[in-house]
Amino acid sequence: MAAESIAAFRKPGFPRLSTTESAFRTLIEYIGATATLTAAEPDPGVAWGDFVGTVTTTELFPTENPAISELVVTVELEAESPEEEGTLESETYEIEWVVVGRSMYEHPQFAIGFGGANALTSEDISHLANWQKEEDTELKAAYSFASEFSPDIELSTNARLFARGIELGLIEMEDFAPVARKTSTYVNGPPPQTEAGQKQDPPSFPRLPAGYEWRKSADRSVTAGKRTKWDRSEEWTGAKKVLYDRDEIFWEAP
Repeated sequence: MAAESIAAFRKPGFPRLSTTESAFRTLIEYIGATATLTAAEPDPGVAWGDFVGTVTTTELFPTENPAISELVVTVELEAESPEEEGTLESETYEIEWVVVGRSMYEHPQFAIGFGGANALTSEDISHLANWQKEEDTELKAAYSFASEFSPDIELSTNARLFARGIELGLIEMEDFAPVARKTSTYVNGPPPQTEAGQKQDPPSFPRLPAGYEWRKSADRSVTAGKRTKWDRSEEWTGAKKVLYDRDEIFWEAP
């Protein structure tokens, strides 16, 4: 690769990028000592610095001062078949916290198996369902319900606390989940293809929030420059415990 030894001579506002149906183009203009630019002028067909593609044209223009010239270098990458996988050009990483709705049964204080201070049991959940269906207002106010086996079954202390939440309208809770977003730019073809909906850790993602399991929640690939440039956005949503993905469940039998 030919080094861009005259990077310090770039004119302000360069490089400039453009795309067409057939190519990804970079235009770089330099101004400086004629002897320096002439000696560094790259040949067509060679790579130039870190720019994508190879040099297609170079033009040297004199100024009013013979000792000073302008050099224009064009680097292009021709588009190949859309079926060909593109070349990764750049990656960026973001973390965003979003609001998600969850059942109150998932709250760490109540959820089965999480060791919360008021963890419910399977019996509690059954009793809560029967209590909600109870039509006798006195029994319901006493956090009890009748069954064919007993006229008065009381909710446990933990179930009573949960029932009070139901009375307050707290059927669902607002939780806050981290979303890890990775944006990759590819040139000269589309990015690799993957599927969303799977439990997986974000690969090589810097500074992820600790203590979370992850499910891939999005993978979008869109053209940013006709056939020559693509932007791929991948997202993973974190949870204290991923209970399922599109193929499996991740909880234990009682």
